[in-house]
Amino acid sequence: MNPILLRLWQLPLPRSVRRLAGAVALHPVVQRLVFPRFAVGIVGIIRDGDRYLLLRHTYRHTYPWGLPTGFLEHGEQPVDALRREIREEVGLHVEVTRLLATYIDMERPDLVNVVYGGNLIGGEFVASPEVSEYGLFSIDELPPMLPEQLQLLDLGGF
Repeated sequence: MNPILLRLWQLPLPRSVRRLAGAVALHPVVQRLVFPRFAVGIVGIIRDGDRYLLLRHTYRHTYPWGLPTGFLEHGEQPVDALRREIREEVGLHVEVTRLLATYIDMERPDLVNVVYGGNLIGGEFVASPEVSEYGLFSIDELPPMLPEQLQLLDLGGF
Protein backbone atom coordinates (compact mmCIF):
# COMPACT_ATOMS: atom_id res chain seq x y z
CA MET A 1 0.00 0.00 0.00
CA ASN A 2 1.11 3.56 -0.55
CA PRO A 3 3.49 4.71 2.28
CA ILE A 4 1.44 7.87 2.85
CA LEU A 5 -1.73 5.86 3.41
CA LEU A 6 0.12 3.55 5.79
CA ARG A 7 1.31 6.53 7.85
CA LEU A 8 -2.21 7.95 7.98
CA TRP A 9 -3.56 4.57 9.08
CA GLN A 10 -1.08 4.49 11.99
CA LEU A 11 -2.41 7.75 13.46
CA PRO A 12 -4.58 7.39 16.61
CA LEU A 13 -7.90 8.05 14.87
CA PRO A 14 -11.38 7.51 16.36
CA ARG A 15 -13.07 4.24 15.39
CA SER A 16 -15.70 5.99 13.23
CA VAL A 17 -13.00 7.80 11.24
CA ARG A 18 -11.09 4.52 10.80
CA ARG A 19 -14.24 2.79 9.54
CA LEU A 20 -14.88 5.57 7.03
CA ALA A 21 -11.21 5.62 5.95
CA GLY A 22 -11.28 1.84 5.49
CA ALA A 23 -14.36 2.06 3.29
CA VAL A 24 -12.77 4.82 1.20
CA ALA A 25 -9.47 2.90 0.90
CA LEU A 26 -11.29 -0.21 -0.36
CA HIS A 27 -13.38 1.67 -2.90
CA PRO A 28 -12.60 0.43 -6.45
CA VAL A 29 -11.70 3.92 -7.71
CA VAL A 30 -9.19 4.42 -4.89
CA GLN A 31 -7.79 0.90 -5.45
CA ARG A 32 -7.17 1.72 -9.12
CA LEU A 33 -5.30 4.88 -8.19
CA VAL A 34 -3.17 3.30 -5.47
CA PHE A 35 -2.29 -0.12 -6.90
CA PRO A 36 -0.51 -0.69 -10.22
CA ARG A 37 -2.32 -2.35 -13.10
CA PHE A 38 -0.91 -5.15 -15.18
CA ALA A 39 -1.98 -6.91 -18.32
CA VAL A 40 -1.87 -10.68 -17.92
CA GLY A 41 -0.62 -12.73 -20.84
CA ILE A 42 -0.69 -16.48 -21.20
CA VAL A 43 1.87 -18.64 -22.94
CA GLY A 44 1.44 -22.31 -23.80
CA ILE A 45 4.15 -24.91 -24.10
CA ILE A 46 2.00 -27.50 -25.80
CA ARG A 47 3.37 -30.89 -26.72
CA ASP A 48 2.37 -33.72 -28.98
CA GLY A 49 4.67 -36.51 -27.88
CA ASP A 50 8.19 -35.13 -28.11
CA ARG A 51 7.21 -32.28 -30.46
CA TYR A 52 6.16 -28.73 -29.58
CA LEU A 53 3.25 -26.79 -31.04
CA LEU A 54 4.44 -23.58 -32.68
CA LEU A 55 2.35 -21.04 -34.55
CA ARG A 56 3.38 -18.80 -37.44
CA HIS A 57 2.13 -15.38 -36.31
CA THR A 58 1.20 -12.95 -39.08
CA TYR A 59 2.12 -9.85 -37.06
CA ARG A 60 5.67 -10.94 -36.16
CA HIS A 61 8.20 -10.23 -38.88
CA THR A 62 11.61 -11.00 -37.37
CA TYR A 63 10.54 -14.20 -35.59
CA PRO A 64 7.19 -15.27 -37.05
CA TRP A 65 7.21 -18.71 -35.38
CA GLY A 66 6.45 -18.90 -31.68
CA LEU A 67 4.54 -20.42 -28.83
CA PRO A 68 0.78 -19.93 -28.53
CA THR A 69 0.14 -16.73 -26.60
CA GLY A 70 -2.71 -14.42 -25.73
CA PHE A 71 -4.28 -12.26 -23.05
CA LEU A 72 -6.80 -12.87 -20.31
CA GLU A 73 -10.23 -11.38 -20.75
CA HIS A 74 -11.96 -9.76 -17.79
CA GLY A 75 -12.94 -12.39 -15.20
CA GLU A 76 -11.35 -15.26 -17.14
CA GLN A 77 -9.18 -17.93 -15.55
CA PRO A 78 -5.68 -18.24 -17.10
CA VAL A 79 -6.10 -21.92 -18.03
CA ASP A 80 -9.37 -21.11 -19.78
CA ALA A 81 -7.71 -18.20 -21.60
CA LEU A 82 -5.00 -20.45 -23.01
CA ARG A 83 -7.55 -23.02 -24.23
CA ARG A 84 -9.68 -20.24 -25.74
CA GLU A 85 -6.78 -18.48 -27.48
CA ILE A 86 -5.56 -21.68 -29.14
CA ARG A 87 -9.09 -22.70 -30.14
CA GLU A 88 -9.91 -19.23 -31.54
CA GLU A 89 -6.58 -18.67 -33.31
CA VAL A 90 -6.06 -22.11 -34.88
CA GLY A 91 -9.00 -24.42 -34.11
CA LEU A 92 -6.95 -26.87 -32.03
CA HIS A 93 -7.87 -28.28 -28.63
CA VAL A 94 -5.42 -28.67 -25.78
CA GLU A 95 -5.31 -30.20 -22.34
CA VAL A 96 -3.54 -27.86 -19.91
CA THR A 97 -1.65 -29.98 -17.39
CA ARG A 98 0.41 -27.67 -15.21
CA LEU A 99 1.60 -24.19 -14.36
CA LEU A 100 5.26 -23.85 -15.36
CA ALA A 101 6.24 -20.24 -14.66
CA THR A 102 5.20 -16.63 -14.27
CA TYR A 103 7.38 -13.68 -15.25
CA ILE A 104 7.39 -9.97 -16.01
CA ASP A 105 8.12 -9.15 -19.65
CA MET A 106 11.36 -7.12 -19.68
CA GLU A 107 10.32 -5.11 -22.74
CA ARG A 108 6.90 -4.44 -21.29
CA PRO A 109 7.05 -4.22 -17.49
CA ASP A 110 3.27 -3.81 -17.24
CA LEU A 111 2.82 -7.35 -18.63
CA VAL A 112 2.82 -10.43 -16.40
CA ASN A 113 3.02 -13.70 -18.35
CA VAL A 114 1.69 -16.99 -17.02
CA VAL A 115 3.21 -20.07 -18.69
CA TYR A 116 1.39 -23.40 -18.81
CA GLY A 117 2.36 -26.79 -20.14
CA GLY A 118 -0.06 -29.08 -21.84
CA ASN A 119 -0.81 -31.54 -24.58
CA LEU A 120 -2.42 -31.29 -27.99
CA ILE A 121 -5.59 -33.41 -27.91
CA GLY A 122 -7.34 -32.69 -31.20
CA GLY A 123 -9.11 -30.26 -33.43
CA GLU A 124 -8.54 -29.25 -37.01
CA PHE A 125 -6.24 -26.38 -37.96
CA VAL A 126 -7.95 -23.29 -39.33
CA ALA A 127 -5.86 -20.24 -40.23
CA SER A 128 -6.86 -16.92 -38.67
CA PRO A 129 -5.89 -13.26 -39.15
CA GLU A 130 -3.29 -13.77 -36.40
CA VAL A 131 -1.89 -17.20 -37.36
CA SER A 132 -1.20 -18.43 -40.90
CA GLU A 133 0.03 -21.95 -40.08
CA TYR A 134 1.07 -24.28 -37.31
CA GLY A 135 3.76 -26.87 -36.91
CA LEU A 136 4.91 -29.56 -34.54
CA PHE A 137 8.65 -29.37 -34.04
CA SER A 138 11.14 -31.47 -32.12
CA ILE A 139 13.66 -29.56 -30.03
CA ASP A 140 16.29 -30.25 -32.72
CA GLU A 141 14.29 -28.78 -35.60
CA LEU A 142 12.91 -25.54 -34.14
CA PRO A 143 12.61 -22.57 -36.51
CA PRO A 144 14.10 -19.23 -35.40
CA MET A 145 12.05 -17.97 -32.43
CA LEU A 146 12.02 -15.10 -29.97
CA PRO A 147 14.96 -15.76 -27.62
CA GLU A 148 12.64 -15.36 -24.61
CA GLN A 149 10.32 -18.09 -25.94
CA LEU A 150 13.23 -20.34 -26.84
CA GLN A 151 14.35 -20.15 -23.20
CA LEU A 152 10.85 -21.08 -22.07
CA LEU A 153 11.11 -24.35 -23.99
CA ASP A 154 13.63 -25.45 -21.35
CA LEU A 155 10.55 -25.78 -19.14
CA GLY A 156 8.93 -28.00 -21.76
CA GLY A 157 10.26 -31.23 -20.36
CA PHE A 158 7.51 -31.08 -17.75
